[in-house]
Amino acid sequence: MRRVRLGLIATVVCGTAWATTRPTAQSQVSTAALIAAYADFVQGRRADVDLTVIDLDGARQDLARLDPRMIPAPPGATPEAARETQRRLITSFALEIAALGSRRHQSAAARLIEWACGYVRAHPTPNEFDRAWQLAALSALEGGIDSQTLRAHLGHLHGLDAEPRVLLAHGIVEEQFNAPSEVLTRSLASADLAKAREEMAHAEGEGLRAADRAIARFKEATASEPARPEALVRQAHVELRLGRFEAALATLQGVETQTEDRALVYLTHLFRGLALEGANRTTDAQRSYRAALGVSPGAHSAVLRLAALGFRHERGDEPSQLLDTLLHNDDPRRDPWWSYYAGDWRFWYARIGRVRTLLK
Repeated sequence: MRRVRLGLIATVVCGTAWATTRPTAQSQVSTAALIAAYADFVQGRRADVDLTVIDLDGARQDLARLDPRMIPAPPGATPEAARETQRRLITSFALEIAALGSRRHQSAAARLIEWACGYVRAHPTPNEFDRAWQLAALSALEGGIDSQTLRAHLGHLHGLDAEPRVLLAHGIVEEQFNAPSEVLTRSLASADLAKAREEMAHAEGEGLRAADRAIARFKEATASEPARPEALVRQAHVELRLGRFEAALATLQGVETQTEDRALVYLTHLFRGLALEGANRTTDAQRSYRAALGVSPGAHSAVLRLAALGFRHERGDEPSQLLDTLLHNDDPRRDPWWSYYAGDWRFWYARIGRVRTLLK
């Protein structure tokens, strides 16, 4: 069993469930104690907190049995304020451990997030904490690249329909349906889901329909100014996968001037290069890939495309030099493409930071 320190980027390996062999009352006390330690961490009374890494389904069952009144509230708080503090702590705690465990246990993490989401939705009047929590949950769920789970979650985000990131999520869920198998969560359940999905897509053309739905959703999202640049980039990506190269080029027209998000600027140049390749405009494609590398030097996807074009068109030693450079400096963090299908996962740390702030 390992321990993970909150506040640090960590990969979780799940161990045994919380006190699942202990009596219920003792299990509740243990769970409450862990949440109390977490509360001390987020409220600045301790520098960090160590949580025993657990089976996430076991955690969900323990949390469901926990009496929220066992969670400490601020001294002198009114009953209403105490209940709100306890609600925020239990749902944030669940979200934190779910996100940390999601890399290897996405299905269990999603079940835990959905359990906590019911707690959040039960609040009669959504407030700023509820909004922050839901956006953080969206990051965690999109990071799992499981369209079925994400679609279910989007079905009950009432009150956030006009939120720019939610508008984008309705397109991302359709795009994730067609995500390549190598980027899907690496678990047996996800592998089975991917196989079933591929069989259905082949038999019924659902993949094509999902792509068309994604394009429609991203077009809708462009009505929101904050969402517009990413909606256009993602729309163009779907058009690329459908072989609609001229449409993708039109969609990407001027997008790099509409945003300061370097990841989106990089992807704009990368996708434009792919569209230009598809349209047999090799020189322009090379120029676009070089522009992408100007944004993120050494990024895998643009380097590989440049090298492939060089090999294909016999450009001397340049292709080999590009690959040699890549092999000696292969940090995937340089390349926004690696996290493209994970959607809002790139915002997780900022979003959970906002949730923690609202716990103080």
